[in-house]
Amino acid sequence: MRAAYLSLTAAMVLVGLSVPISKMAVATVPPLVAADVRFALVALALSPWAIRHGRRALPATGGDWASLALLSLFGMVLFNVFLMYGLRGTSATTAGILTSTIPAVTALCAAAILRERLTLRNGAAIALAMAGIAALNLASGGHEGGGGASDTLRGNALVLGAVVSEGLYNVYARRLAGVSPLAVTFLANLMAAVLALPFAILTARGMTPEALWGALSPGTWALYAAASLGNGLVAVVLWLRGAARIPASRSGLFTGLLPVTVLVPSLFLLGERPTLAHALGLAGVLAGIAVGVMPGRNRPATAQPQEAEP
Repeated sequence: MRAAYLSLTAAMVLVGLSVPISKMAVATVPPLVAADVRFALVALALSPWAIRHGRRALPATGGDWASLALLSLFGMVLFNVFLMYGLRGTSATTAGILTSTIPAVTALCAAAILRERLTLRNGAAIALAMAGIAALNLASGGHEGGGGASDTLRGNALVLGAVVSEGLYNVYARRLAGVSPLAVTFLANLMAAVLALPFAILTARGMTPEALWGALSPGTWALYAAASLGNGLVAVVLWLRGAARIPASRSGLFTGLLPVTVLVPSLFLLGERPTLAHALGLAGVLAGIAVGVMPGRNRPATAQPQEAEP
C-alpha cells in the first residue's frame, strides 16, 4: 500500500511540473500540435519495448481494448486538449487549483461506473480537499498569470473539462489493472497520436514550418520534450502501478497534490507568486489526502445496518 501511495505522489509531481512548461509552449504553438507532439514522443520512446514484447503486451479481452480506447480518449486526448487550450486563458496556478477537484470527480465517476461505494471517509476527505480549493481560489480571482494571460471564464471552463476527463481516466485505469502499465502507456499514446493528428494538422494549416517549429527556442522545445516524457510516460506508469493497488476513489485523492506541484515550478518558470491563501489551500488538500489514505475501516455513506463491510 505504501508503494502505491509513493507511486501516485511521484506521478503528481511530474504532472505538476509539466503544466507551467506546457503553458510556455502553447503561448505560441497551437495546443493540438503541442499535444500530438507529446503523444508521438511517448509512443516513439516506448516502441522498442513494444516491438520486443510483441503480442504478449497486448490486452487480452475486448473489454480491455474498450477500456484502453476510452482511457486514451479521455486521459490523453481530451485531458491534454482541454488543459492546453485552457492554459491560454488562465494562469498555471489557477489551473492547478481547478484540477484539485479531480478527487471529487473521480469518486463520483467510480461510484457511477465501477459501482464503488462512497464512504464517510471519502466524503470527509473530499470536503477537506474542497475547503483547501476554496482557500486557493481566494488567490486566483482575476490576477494576471504567467505569459500575460489573465484568468477567464472560458479558460477555467476548459480546465474543468480536463478535470472530468481525468476523473474518467482514473476509472478506466482501474479497469486495466491486469494489463502491463507500459503496454497501456504505449498503446494509449499511439491511439491518441493517431486520433489527434488530423486535428493538429487543421489547426496548423496556413503556418509555415519556420513559424510553427521556430516559435519556441531549441531550449524550450527540449524542456517541453523532457516534460512530455516525464508526464506522458514516467508519470503514467507510476500512476497506473499505484492505481492498480487501491480503489479509484482513493487514488483520485492524490490529484489534490496538483496545486502544490504546479505552484512551485510556476513560481520559478512563470513568475507567479504564492500567497497565504495558497498555504491554507495546501493545508486543506494535504489533510484531505491524509484522511483518505489513513488505515482503518471505511463506512459506506449509504450503508444499511444489516450489510457487512467488504
